[in-house]
Amino acid sequence: MKAQTIASLLGAAVLMVLVGQGAANKVTTCHSCEGANCQRSSLNKTQACVDSLDFCVTIYDEAKVLFKGCSLEIPYELRSKCDNRHSCYKCNTDRCNNVGSSKYACIQCDSSKDSNCASNAATLAATRCAAPSAPNSYCYVKSSSGTIQRGCSTTETDQQSCLNDANCLLCSPGDIKNCNAANIEESSEVGNRFIRFLR
Repeated sequence: MKAQTIASLLGAAVLMVLVGQGAANKVTTCHSCEGANCQRSSLNKTQACVDSLDFCVTIYDEAKVLFKGCSLEIPYELRSKCDNRHSCYKCNTDRCNNVGSSKYACIQCDSSKDSNCASNAATLAATRCAAPSAPNSYCYVKSSSGTIQRGCSTTETDQQSCLNDANCLLCSPGDIKNCNAANIEESSEVGNRFIRFLR
C-alpha cells in the first residue's frame, strides 16, 4: 500500500515538472517587419520565434522603425543598435514589440476624462507611443467640441489630418521633451483658429 502511495506521489511530481517545463518552454510570437515594410500600415505580420529562450525586439533609427521580430532574426547590420536602449526595445511576451522609441513619448490624455489635460498637461507624464508606420513619430494637441486631446501621431494619415486642421498642433518629442504639453487657447478675435504657445 505504501509503495503504491509513493509511486502515485512520484508520478504526480513528474507530471508537475513536465507541465512546468512545457509552460517555461513556450515559444514567443512577435510582430514582424523589416525595412520599408515597417512603414506599411496595412502590414500586420507576426512570427513565432524558433528558440523558446528568444525574445521580441523593435529596432529604430530615431523614430523610424527598421526591424520588428525575434532577436535571433535581427539582420547582422542592425545588431549593434541593441546596445542602445533608445535604438532597441526588448520584451518577452507575445506581440509585445509594437512600441516606439522611448525618446518619442507623448502626453496622452483627453480633458473630458482628466481635467489636467486642458491647461495643466505639464504635470502629466509622457508615455511611450505605438511603433510608427510613418517615417517619423509626432505628438499632437487638438481642440475639438470644447475638449482638448493630446496623444501620438504615428501614421501619415493622422499626421496629414492634424496638419490640415487649424485646431491641431504637431510637435516632435525628439526635439522637445513633453512637447505636446503646450497650452492652446481659443481666441474669438481670430475666428476658429488657435493661438499656439508654450508656457
